[in-house]
Amino acid sequence: PLEDKRERSTQLAKQLKVIADPTRLQLLSMISIQKEYGTRLAEFLGITTATVSHHIETLKKASLIKEEKIGTIKYFSADKEEIEKLIVELKSLMQIK
Repeated sequence: PLEDKRERSTQLAKQLKVIADPTRLQLLSMISIQKEYGTRLAEFLGITTATVSHHIETLKKASLIKEEKIGTIKYFSADKEEIEKLIVELKSLMQIK
């Protein structure tokens, strides 16, 4: 039977669009291994801290990363629960077991 999945599809599409950017995907990959701060991410990727901040904000709006402030430094890590939920939703939408 057909099922109306428009609402789920819309939310999932927004998150997938966010991680479709190669820089954001690389950032997400890096901070899924260990938490990092913006300057270190920028140095590793060879981009400005402003560009990293832009991508981080986009990932935060999509609920894909967590932020932790230690002293004056903000550290970022992947929200593995949210990423797992995204994968499960995609599999469910595509009816993949």
